[in-house]
Amino acid sequence: MTIVGRKTELAELAEGWSRASAGEPELAVVWGRRRVGKTYLLTHFAEGKRSVYFTATRQDNDDRQLYRFAEALREQLGDEVADLAPPTFPSWEAALRFVAGLARTEPLLVVLDEAPRLTGGHADFADTVSAVWENHIRNQRLMLVLSGSAVAVMEQMLGPQGGLHRRAGVERRMDPFPLVDARAFQPDLSPTEFIEAYAACGGYPLHLTRWSAQRSSDENLDELAFSPGGLLLRDAPDILSEDLDWRGGYERVLTAMAGGARRRSKIAGRAQQRIDYTLDRLRRAGYVRVVRSLGNAGSPDPLYEIADDYLAYWFAVLRDDADLIDGGQGPAVRQRTAGRWQTHLARVFEHAARAHAQRLVASGALPSDTIVGRWWRDETVEIDVLGLSGDQPILVGECRWQAKRLAQRDLSDLQRRAAHLPPPGPAGLTFAFWSRGGADESLAGHPEVRAFTPDDIVDGD
Repeated sequence: MTIVGRKTELAELAEGWSRASAGEPELAVVWGRRRVGKTYLLTHFAEGKRSVYFTATRQDNDDRQLYRFAEALREQLGDEVADLAPPTFPSWEAALRFVAGLARTEPLLVVLDEAPRLTGGHADFADTVSAVWENHIRNQRLMLVLSGSAVAVMEQMLGPQGGLHRRAGVERRMDPFPLVDARAFQPDLSPTEFIEAYAACGGYPLHLTRWSAQRSSDENLDELAFSPGGLLLRDAPDILSEDLDWRGGYERVLTAMAGGARRRSKIAGRAQQRIDYTLDRLRRAGYVRVVRSLGNAGSPDPLYEIADDYLAYWFAVLRDDADLIDGGQGPAVRQRTAGRWQTHLARVFEHAARAHAQRLVASGALPSDTIVGRWWRDETVEIDVLGLSGDQPILVGECRWQAKRLAQRDLSDLQRRAAHLPPPGPAGLTFAFWSRGGADESLAGHPEVRAFTPDDIVDGD
């Protein structure tokens, strides 16, 4: 089994295992929405170790979960527990005390996947773990890993009022891969094709590995998104249902945002509901990000956008026509939604350009104190990429998901918008463009202009 990325996560878990093996019991919590690779990572981590891996299920009550856990102990640890493990356990406290006893002399890894499903209507599972850890765990060579896809529930467990607050030695949230890291899943695609794949699949390993380098982007979308039961068509509701109760209006809020509503008032108007609690819950669970205008001269009002590129694609392009696609009309729907797909692609490309600008800072191509973001004033002036050194602008950038090459008029337009910013420092401004087509010869004589393409974003520094 090979792992793409996740070096930080593996290193933290390995350190925790070293401590547990030395007689310092270790509690680890790993969480993140479905499909980000938690199970794959933890299964890989458990290889070669004395371990028990147990996945809780939605449909089982507490008694059934405990019975299945006892069964997993016998199956995975074999003869050493054949005469020790009971047919079932009366409670999770008893089950955890039992595995602690198995780790008195020899290291033991226990992974409880989808831990939020282990409540069973009784006391909060996190409180049970905390009580056992406080009262019965001393010098055992035990590493207990709790994992879950219900992001908000897991973070509540770890929060100030949660049973696991300051209990875990390892706390690691796993999110979908960022674009540059996700490149490892599709190294044979051209940079432009990869950005298209990422815009549809997001940073989810399963989605990306199902995208075929032998097919065109349209052919991949026909297979994965616009065919009945396609992976990209059906996965979003499953991911969201693990964490969100649709009765809270979350779907309406996300739909409004995917349709272009970015300010609170417009989101509330389109969703036709109060959104304060809903928006805050979505933000805390990582489904929504808050974006503020960089510096002091921009708008004081934040913008809100879907933080997950795959979910943004599903809400913007697939959601409203899912029934038509399931009814066999996917090819027609793909043509009808082509404009929404291109708008979504442009947003993903813009976000990737800002990430590329941040890498330019890290590589030394821009001053090390440069902060990168976006800037806008009301709804009249907007700058896609702004770099500030202190309070002074040093980089002003524009993103265009277009194959046409950029020309002098594009520079003039960007200079006009830059005039709304505070004055630059002595070094002046660098004007940057990110586009598929690059810049034409009319911009070659401008040393203050830099042009980047998908090659620079995906495979460059």
